[in-house]
Amino acid sequence: MLRRQTKDIRWLGLAVYRMDGSRDNDNLAAYECYFVMNKKLSPYEMLRTHDSGDAPYQAHFVPEDVRKICVELAPSTYLDVGCNRGQLIAAVKKGLNNRAVCVGVEMNAFAAKDAEQVCDRVYSSTFDAAIGGLKADYPGGFDVISFADVLEHTYDPWEAMVLAKELISERGKCVFQIPNMGHRSIIGGLLSNRFDYALMGLLDVTHIRFFTPGSFEDACQQAGYKIMRKVQIMEENPQPVLSAFSTLISGSEDVKNFLRILGVTQINLPLLAMWQICYVCEPL
Repeated sequence: MLRRQTKDIRWLGLAVYRMDGSRDNDNLAAYECYFVMNKKLSPYEMLRTHDSGDAPYQAHFVPEDVRKICVELAPSTYLDVGCNRGQLIAAVKKGLNNRAVCVGVEMNAFAAKDAEQVCDRVYSSTFDAAIGGLKADYPGGFDVISFADVLEHTYDPWEAMVLAKELISERGKCVFQIPNMGHRSIIGGLLSNRFDYALMGLLDVTHIRFFTPGSFEDACQQAGYKIMRKVQIMEENPQPVLSAFSTLISGSEDVKNFLRILGVTQINLPLLAMWQICYVCEPL
């Protein structure tokens, strides 16, 4: 749920930014109304909205934890894969006082055109098609490469992770943020015979690959990365929910038997209240 009194849209770890890289809290209520009004769109209509580029988050929402991490890493060269209209790059550039060369890759030609206003260069193509040009144009590689809520939209995220290593500088790192499919809303939906796509969120209609933190950490290892840091994007007040689950599980043999029937051998309780997780990785 979006809460007007919060500065960040915590269920997605997002904040609202202007294209000059500054925070924009004034229009949060307008975006809240947008999602309420469009909650009942069919998947077909949702996909048309994505294709049109008219959804406000496509121009203004920034994954706040990714922004903070990228600024903290202080890169001299920064690549954002799936940069959309360049809103994350604009926010990172401002945080770095415009000291970094910032490059984007965006397959949507209309979004890529807008991104040219804030990026030093934009490759309007898929990531795999841009690899050759990126290696030739930036032979020293990039100090930071971000995939901010991008891999779940790609057919082969595992290949993208491997390819990214070819572009990392000697001191470089990759920042991956993914949605958590172990969240209680997903589990509850499955137990209720529902898997309903949405315009935005864990079941964004454009998601085609799905991860839990455990499965993504396996993917990192298989792709040849060492995880240096994890940042969990939790529900706004997760403790009451987690305490209730803990009490229920520990106090009921029926619940324990039910979980055994499902094949559950161990429960990671924080996972149930985690919207997303962000990883900072470097090549092995």
